[in-house]
Amino acid sequence: MPVISIITSVYDAKECLPACIQSVLNQTFADFELILVEDGSPNGCGEVCDEWAKRDSRIRVIHKPNGGPASASNAGLAAATGDYIGFVDSDDLIEPTLYETLYNAIKAHETEGCRIAACGAEGMSESGRPLPNITVQSSLTGLQDALDLFYDVFRTGSMYGMLSWNKLFDARLYRERGVKYDERMFFGDDASILHLLYDGVKVFCLNDKLYHYRTREGSITSTLFPPRKLDDLTMYWDWYTWFAARGDRPDLTQWAVACYWRVFYVFYVQAAESGTLAQPGVKEGFAYHKKHLDSLAGAIAACPHISNFEKLRARLFRISPMGCYRLARAWGKLAGQN
Repeated sequence: MPVISIITSVYDAKECLPACIQSVLNQTFADFELILVEDGSPNGCGEVCDEWAKRDSRIRVIHKPNGGPASASNAGLAAATGDYIGFVDSDDLIEPTLYETLYNAIKAHETEGCRIAACGAEGMSESGRPLPNITVQSSLTGLQDALDLFYDVFRTGSMYGMLSWNKLFDARLYRERGVKYDERMFFGDDASILHLLYDGVKVFCLNDKLYHYRTREGSITSTLFPPRKLDDLTMYWDWYTWFAARGDRPDLTQWAVACYWRVFYVFYVQAAESGTLAQPGVKEGFAYHKKHLDSLAGAIAACPHISNFEKLRARLFRISPMGCYRLARAWGKLAGQN
Protein backbone atom coordinates (compact mmCIF):
# COMPACT_ATOMS: atom_id res chain seq x y z
CA MET A 1 0.00 0.00 0.00
CA PRO A 2 1.26 3.52 -0.71
CA VAL A 3 2.14 5.84 2.17
CA ILE A 4 0.30 8.83 0.67
CA SER A 5 -2.89 9.00 -1.39
CA ILE A 6 -3.12 12.20 -3.46
CA ILE A 7 -6.62 13.04 -4.65
CA THR A 8 -7.25 15.27 -7.66
CA SER A 9 -10.80 16.11 -8.70
CA VAL A 10 -10.96 16.69 -12.43
CA TYR A 11 -13.57 18.77 -14.23
CA ASP A 12 -13.11 21.07 -17.24
CA ALA A 13 -9.33 21.32 -16.78
CA LYS A 14 -8.03 19.67 -19.94
CA GLU A 15 -5.45 22.36 -20.72
CA CYS A 16 -3.99 22.54 -17.21
CA LEU A 17 -4.27 18.90 -16.19
CA PRO A 18 -1.07 17.50 -17.79
CA ALA A 19 1.15 20.01 -16.00
CA CYS A 20 -0.67 19.35 -12.74
CA ILE A 21 -0.18 15.59 -13.04
CA GLN A 22 3.47 16.00 -13.97
CA SER A 23 4.11 18.17 -10.92
CA VAL A 24 2.71 15.36 -8.74
CA LEU A 25 4.81 12.70 -10.48
CA ASN A 26 7.90 14.88 -9.88
CA GLN A 27 7.59 14.49 -6.10
CA THR A 28 10.79 13.60 -4.24
CA PHE A 29 8.58 11.46 -1.98
CA ALA A 30 7.79 8.69 -4.43
CA ASP A 31 5.66 6.30 -2.36
CA PHE A 32 2.23 7.62 -3.32
CA GLU A 33 -0.82 6.91 -5.39
CA LEU A 34 -2.46 9.63 -7.47
CA ILE A 35 -6.22 9.20 -7.66
CA LEU A 36 -7.72 11.19 -10.54
CA VAL A 37 -11.46 11.54 -10.01
CA GLU A 38 -12.93 12.48 -13.38
CA ASP A 39 -16.21 14.10 -12.37
CA GLY A 40 -18.19 13.74 -15.59
CA SER A 41 -16.18 16.40 -17.39
CA PRO A 42 -17.55 17.13 -20.89
CA ASN A 43 -14.33 18.22 -22.59
CA GLY A 44 -12.13 15.16 -22.84
CA CYS A 45 -10.58 15.21 -19.37
CA GLY A 46 -11.42 11.54 -18.92
CA GLU A 47 -9.28 10.57 -21.90
CA VAL A 48 -6.38 12.65 -20.59
CA CYS A 49 -6.62 10.90 -17.23
CA ASP A 50 -6.64 7.46 -18.84
CA GLU A 51 -3.60 8.28 -21.00
CA TRP A 52 -1.57 9.36 -17.97
CA ALA A 53 -2.61 6.25 -16.05
CA LYS A 54 -1.04 4.13 -18.80
CA ARG A 55 2.27 5.93 -18.28
CA ASP A 56 2.61 5.54 -14.52
CA SER A 57 1.29 2.69 -12.38
CA ARG A 58 0.87 5.03 -9.40
CA ILE A 59 -2.06 6.74 -11.15
CA ARG A 60 -5.59 5.42 -10.71
CA VAL A 61 -8.60 6.92 -12.46
CA ILE A 62 -12.18 7.04 -11.23
CA HIS A 63 -14.83 8.01 -13.77
CA LYS A 64 -18.12 9.18 -12.27
CA PRO A 65 -21.16 11.26 -13.25
CA ASN A 66 -20.82 14.93 -12.41
CA GLY A 67 -21.63 15.54 -8.77
CA GLY A 68 -19.53 18.56 -7.86
CA PRO A 69 -16.22 18.98 -6.04
CA ALA A 70 -17.33 17.54 -2.69
CA SER A 71 -18.73 14.44 -4.37
CA ALA A 72 -15.46 13.97 -6.27
CA SER A 73 -13.39 14.38 -3.10
CA ASN A 74 -15.52 11.79 -1.32
CA ALA A 75 -15.07 9.36 -4.19
CA GLY A 76 -11.33 9.84 -3.91
CA LEU A 77 -11.40 9.32 -0.15
CA ALA A 78 -13.39 6.10 -0.55
CA ALA A 79 -10.77 4.76 -2.97
CA ALA A 80 -7.69 5.97 -1.07
CA THR A 81 -5.47 3.28 0.48
CA GLY A 82 -2.63 5.44 1.83
CA ASP A 83 -1.81 6.24 5.45
CA TYR A 84 -1.93 9.95 4.63
CA ILE A 85 -4.20 12.02 2.39
CA GLY A 86 -3.33 15.01 0.22
CA PHE A 87 -5.35 17.03 -2.27
CA VAL A 88 -4.22 18.83 -5.44
CA ASP A 89 -6.63 20.84 -7.59
CA SER A 90 -6.48 19.89 -11.27
CA ASP A 91 -5.42 23.34 -12.50
CA ASP A 92 -2.70 23.88 -9.86
CA LEU A 93 0.98 22.96 -9.52
CA ILE A 94 3.04 21.73 -6.59
CA GLU A 95 6.74 21.94 -5.77
CA PRO A 96 8.69 18.65 -5.99
CA THR A 97 9.36 18.69 -2.23
CA LEU A 98 5.78 19.35 -1.09
CA TYR A 99 4.86 15.93 0.23
CA GLU A 100 8.31 15.01 1.48
CA THR A 101 8.35 18.22 3.54
CA LEU A 102 4.85 17.75 4.98
CA TYR A 103 5.34 14.04 5.68
CA ASN A 104 8.63 14.65 7.50
CA ALA A 105 7.01 17.42 9.58
CA ILE A 106 4.27 15.07 10.78
CA LYS A 107 6.64 12.21 11.54
CA ALA A 108 9.02 14.48 13.45
CA HIS A 109 6.22 15.56 15.81
CA GLU A 110 4.00 12.48 15.75
CA THR A 111 4.60 11.67 19.42
CA GLU A 112 3.38 15.18 20.30
CA GLY A 113 0.01 14.57 18.68
CA CYS A 114 0.77 15.98 15.22
CA ARG A 115 -1.58 14.48 12.64
CA ILE A 116 -1.57 17.27 10.02
CA ALA A 117 1.08 19.42 8.30
CA ALA A 118 0.43 22.55 6.25
CA CYS A 119 2.41 24.84 3.96
CA GLY A 120 2.12 28.26 2.38
CA ALA A 121 1.03 28.87 -1.19
CA GLU A 122 1.49 31.37 -4.00
CA GLY A 123 -0.96 32.40 -6.68
CA MET A 124 -0.36 32.20 -10.40
CA SER A 125 -2.21 33.71 -13.31
CA GLU A 126 -4.43 31.76 -15.67
CA SER A 127 -1.43 31.50 -18.00
CA GLY A 128 0.76 30.13 -15.21
CA ARG A 129 2.72 33.32 -14.46
CA PRO A 130 3.74 33.57 -10.76
CA LEU A 131 1.85 36.16 -8.73
CA PRO A 132 4.19 36.64 -5.73
CA ASN A 133 1.92 39.26 -4.16
CA ILE A 134 -0.94 36.77 -3.90
CA THR A 135 -0.09 34.32 -1.15
CA VAL A 136 -1.59 32.07 1.48
CA GLN A 137 0.35 32.43 4.73
CA SER A 138 -0.29 31.89 8.43
CA SER A 139 0.53 33.95 11.50
CA LEU A 140 1.00 30.62 13.28
CA THR A 141 4.16 28.59 12.67
CA GLY A 142 5.53 25.38 14.08
CA LEU A 143 3.50 22.93 16.14
CA GLN A 144 0.04 24.29 16.99
CA ASP A 145 -3.36 23.22 18.27
CA ALA A 146 -5.11 22.66 14.95
CA LEU A 147 -8.29 24.45 16.04
CA ASP A 148 -6.22 27.60 16.57
CA LEU A 149 -6.02 27.88 12.78
CA PHE A 150 -9.51 29.36 13.03
CA TYR A 151 -7.99 32.48 14.59
CA ASP A 152 -6.36 33.26 11.23
CA VAL A 153 -9.56 33.10 9.21
CA PHE A 154 -11.74 34.79 11.84
CA ARG A 155 -9.34 37.63 12.59
CA THR A 156 -7.61 38.28 9.27
CA GLY A 157 -9.55 36.39 6.62
CA SER A 158 -6.50 34.24 5.83
CA MET A 159 -7.52 30.94 4.26
CA TYR A 160 -4.35 29.06 5.27
CA GLY A 161 -6.17 26.94 7.80
CA MET A 162 -9.36 26.57 5.77
CA LEU A 163 -7.94 24.78 2.76
CA SER A 164 -7.44 21.09 2.12
CA TRP A 165 -4.94 21.39 -0.72
CA ASN A 166 -2.08 22.94 1.28
CA LYS A 167 -2.09 20.10 3.81
CA LEU A 168 -1.24 16.48 4.43
CA PHE A 169 -3.68 14.63 6.72
CA ASP A 170 -3.34 11.45 8.70
CA ALA A 171 -5.93 9.29 6.90
CA ARG A 172 -7.29 8.04 10.24
CA LEU A 173 -8.82 11.47 10.81
CA TYR A 174 -11.19 10.74 7.95
CA ARG A 175 -11.64 7.01 8.45
CA GLU A 176 -11.99 6.76 12.21
CA ARG A 177 -14.17 9.86 12.52
CA GLY A 178 -16.31 9.11 9.47
CA VAL A 179 -15.63 12.56 8.03
CA LYS A 180 -16.86 13.26 4.51
CA TYR A 181 -17.21 16.44 2.50
CA ASP A 182 -20.69 17.97 2.37
CA GLU A 183 -21.98 17.21 -1.12
CA ARG A 184 -24.69 19.87 -0.81
CA MET A 185 -21.98 22.53 -0.94
CA PHE A 186 -20.17 23.91 -3.96
CA PHE A 187 -18.38 26.89 -2.41
CA GLY A 188 -16.39 26.16 0.74
CA ASP A 189 -16.79 22.41 0.37
CA ASP A 190 -13.18 21.74 1.35
CA ALA A 191 -13.33 24.02 4.38
CA SER A 192 -16.73 23.12 5.74
CA ILE A 193 -15.62 19.95 7.57
CA LEU A 194 -12.09 20.87 8.65
CA HIS A 195 -13.10 21.63 12.23
CA LEU A 196 -14.01 17.95 12.54
CA LEU A 197 -10.51 16.96 11.43
CA TYR A 198 -8.76 19.56 13.60
CA ASP A 199 -10.51 18.66 16.83
CA GLY A 200 -8.04 17.36 19.43
CA VAL A 201 -4.95 17.15 17.19
CA LYS A 202 -1.84 19.18 16.45
CA VAL A 203 -0.79 20.68 13.12
CA PHE A 204 2.70 21.66 12.03
CA CYS A 205 2.52 24.97 10.15
CA LEU A 206 5.06 26.03 7.53
CA ASN A 207 4.94 29.13 5.37
CA ASP A 208 7.13 27.71 2.60
CA LYS A 209 5.36 28.36 -0.71
CA LEU A 210 5.16 24.77 -1.89
CA TYR A 211 1.77 25.00 -3.59
CA HIS A 212 0.88 27.19 -6.60
CA TYR A 213 -2.80 27.85 -7.15
CA ARG A 214 -4.28 29.30 -10.30
CA THR A 215 -6.32 32.45 -9.81
CA ARG A 216 -7.76 35.35 -11.74
CA GLU A 217 -5.92 38.63 -11.62
CA GLY A 218 -7.84 41.67 -10.45
CA SER A 219 -11.04 41.30 -8.48
CA ILE A 220 -11.38 38.11 -6.49
CA THR A 221 -15.16 38.16 -6.80
CA SER A 222 -17.43 37.84 -9.78
CA THR A 223 -19.45 40.83 -10.94
CA LEU A 224 -22.50 38.67 -10.24
CA PHE A 225 -23.43 37.01 -6.98
CA PRO A 226 -24.26 33.34 -7.61
CA PRO A 227 -26.74 31.70 -5.23
CA ARG A 228 -24.24 28.96 -4.42
CA LYS A 229 -21.91 31.53 -2.88
CA LEU A 230 -24.23 31.46 0.13
CA ASP A 231 -22.69 28.05 0.85
CA ASP A 232 -19.88 30.05 2.45
CA LEU A 233 -22.36 31.69 4.81
CA THR A 234 -23.70 28.26 5.74
CA MET A 235 -20.14 27.21 6.49
CA TYR A 236 -19.56 30.16 8.85
CA TRP A 237 -22.86 29.48 10.61
CA ASP A 238 -21.97 25.82 11.06
CA TRP A 239 -18.61 26.80 12.56
CA TYR A 240 -20.34 29.17 15.00
CA THR A 241 -22.88 26.57 16.14
CA TRP A 242 -20.15 23.94 16.54
CA PHE A 243 -17.94 26.15 18.71
CA ALA A 244 -20.95 27.40 20.69
CA ALA A 245 -22.09 23.83 21.38
CA ARG A 246 -18.63 22.81 22.58
CA GLY A 247 -18.54 25.58 25.15
CA ASP A 248 -14.81 25.23 25.80
CA ARG A 249 -13.53 27.76 23.23
CA PRO A 250 -15.43 30.97 24.13
CA ASP A 251 -13.05 33.30 22.30
CA LEU A 252 -13.34 31.32 19.06
CA THR A 253 -17.12 31.33 19.53
CA GLN A 254 -17.07 35.14 19.80
CA TRP A 255 -14.81 35.42 16.77
CA ALA A 256 -17.21 33.17 14.86
CA VAL A 257 -20.09 35.54 15.73
CA ALA A 258 -18.11 38.52 14.42
CA CYS A 259 -17.12 36.67 11.27
CA TYR A 260 -20.66 35.46 10.50
CA TRP A 261 -22.03 39.01 10.76
CA ARG A 262 -19.26 40.50 8.60
CA VAL A 263 -19.52 37.85 5.90
CA PHE A 264 -23.32 38.23 5.86
CA TYR A 265 -23.04 42.00 5.42
CA VAL A 266 -20.33 41.80 2.74
CA PHE A 267 -22.29 39.20 0.78
CA TYR A 268 -25.45 41.30 0.98
CA VAL A 269 -23.57 44.34 -0.32
CA GLN A 270 -22.05 42.29 -3.15
CA ALA A 271 -25.46 40.94 -4.14
CA ALA A 272 -27.03 44.40 -3.96
CA GLU A 273 -24.22 45.98 -6.00
CA SER A 274 -24.52 43.31 -8.68
CA GLY A 275 -28.31 43.62 -8.81
CA THR A 276 -28.89 39.96 -7.98
CA LEU A 277 -30.67 40.28 -4.61
CA ALA A 278 -34.00 39.31 -6.19
CA GLN A 279 -32.50 36.41 -8.16
CA PRO A 280 -34.08 33.02 -7.34
CA GLY A 281 -32.00 31.30 -4.71
CA VAL A 282 -30.29 34.49 -3.56
CA LYS A 283 -33.41 36.09 -2.11
CA GLU A 284 -34.46 32.89 -0.35
CA GLY A 285 -30.92 32.24 0.86
CA PHE A 286 -30.57 35.62 2.52
CA ALA A 287 -34.03 35.27 4.09
CA TYR A 288 -33.02 31.92 5.55
CA HIS A 289 -29.78 33.29 6.99
CA LYS A 290 -31.48 36.45 8.25
CA LYS A 291 -33.21 34.25 10.85
CA HIS A 292 -29.80 33.07 12.03
CA LEU A 293 -28.54 36.64 12.16
CA ASP A 294 -31.56 37.76 14.17
CA SER A 295 -30.89 34.98 16.69
CA LEU A 296 -27.40 36.41 17.23
CA ALA A 297 -28.60 39.88 18.26
CA GLY A 298 -27.47 39.47 21.87
CA ALA A 299 -24.20 37.78 20.93
CA ILE A 300 -23.34 40.57 18.47
CA ALA A 301 -24.12 43.24 21.06
CA ALA A 302 -21.83 41.53 23.59
CA CYS A 303 -19.04 40.56 21.18
CA PRO A 304 -15.68 42.22 22.02
CA HIS A 305 -14.47 41.72 18.44
CA ILE A 306 -17.15 43.95 16.89
CA SER A 307 -16.78 47.73 17.14
CA ASN A 308 -19.57 49.91 18.47
CA PHE A 309 -20.07 51.32 14.98
CA GLU A 310 -20.47 47.81 13.57
CA LYS A 311 -22.88 46.88 16.35
CA LEU A 312 -25.01 49.88 15.39
CA ARG A 313 -24.85 48.90 11.74
CA ALA A 314 -25.83 45.32 12.61
CA ARG A 315 -28.83 46.57 14.58
CA LEU A 316 -29.98 48.75 11.68
CA PHE A 317 -29.35 45.91 9.26
CA ARG A 318 -31.54 43.50 11.23
CA ILE A 319 -34.37 46.06 11.14
CA SER A 320 -34.03 46.77 7.42
CA PRO A 321 -31.22 45.20 5.36
CA MET A 322 -32.00 47.28 2.25
CA GLY A 323 -32.44 50.46 4.25
CA CYS A 324 -29.09 49.90 5.96
CA TYR A 325 -27.42 49.18 2.62
CA ARG A 326 -28.82 52.31 1.01
CA LEU A 327 -27.75 54.43 3.96
CA ALA A 328 -24.25 52.93 3.92
CA ARG A 329 -23.98 53.45 0.18
CA ALA A 330 -24.99 57.05 0.53
CA TRP A 331 -22.35 57.56 3.17
CA GLY A 332 -19.74 55.74 1.12
CA LYS A 333 -19.28 53.23 3.94
CA LEU A 334 -19.41 49.95 2.07
CA ALA A 335 -17.84 46.70 3.25
CA GLY A 336 -14.11 46.97 3.89
CA GLN A 337 -13.96 50.76 4.11
CA ASN A 338 -14.51 51.08 7.85
